[in-house]
Amino acid sequence: MTVTPEKPGAQLRRLLAEPGMIRAINIYDPLSARIAQSLGFKMIALGGWNLGAQLCVTEPTLTMTETIESARLIVRSVGIPLKVDCGAGFGEPVHVTRTIREVEAAGITCIHIEDQHYPKRAHYHLGKERVIPAEEMLEKIEAAVAARREPDLVIVGRTDATLTDGVAEGIRRGNLYAEAGCDMVEVFPNTLEEARLVAKEVKAPLVYVNASGDFGDLGRPVIPWDQLEDMGYKLCLDATTVIMSAVDAVRGAMRTYLSEGKPPAHIANNVEVREFIDNIIGLPEYYEIEQRTVERR
Repeated sequence: MTVTPEKPGAQLRRLLAEPGMIRAINIYDPLSARIAQSLGFKMIALGGWNLGAQLCVTEPTLTMTETIESARLIVRSVGIPLKVDCGAGFGEPVHVTRTIREVEAAGITCIHIEDQHYPKRAHYHLGKERVIPAEEMLEKIEAAVAARREPDLVIVGRTDATLTDGVAEGIRRGNLYAEAGCDMVEVFPNTLEEARLVAKEVKAPLVYVNASGDFGDLGRPVIPWDQLEDMGYKLCLDATTVIMSAVDAVRGAMRTYLSEGKPPAHIANNVEVREFIDNIIGLPEYYEIEQRTVERR
């Protein structure tokens, strides 16, 4: 009897209903997504900063087409839930409606929409954030919820108001966004004390985002998983570690090759990594198909 795999949307709804925190990580392409899945991550995310870096542009200039098509390639490469950063919904409520349509067509499991101005400015990355009035964000959330046709699509409402207007406003908006229909809320506390306060005061499943090398958000704390779970957070994403690690490793290898004229010693004869990549992209399956067909002739 063939067992039908649980769809990513159903997986995420189950994880949300189960006790404990979902421990996820941001990836930036299908290969890094498959690596995460192979290591046991139950959920992954595609952040705007990661995608912008991967495409050699900045997040504020990303288009909906670039975002959705990049996510589509990842969705077809893995079998676990993917959360996608949809920024400010790529416009006003009518544009948010179109965004939801495209998200569902791509098979994306989860998105967040944030209360920043659209278009976002590059100075956002230096911590100079701007938020729209809460009433305008509520209109976007209501449009997103109304446009949803796939019941398992998880909509996260993100507020950046804690940095611009203080933690009380971040908490107020978090609760408003949940009341408007968001399945989860993403608030950005500025300190450990604010993180604890947000967890107590926001009456919705909460997302926390850790970020390596982060200076733009004025030193938002990186909080270990166990501590976040004890506070009551439901999902933690690491925003930047994967792509920073990849860039650091590639830069180091290229630097060695340029100076020495040969690959780094730890890579030159590394059969294990080569085999790991071959397995990740599915080569053994293709070998088997050819062995049964064209290679028999």
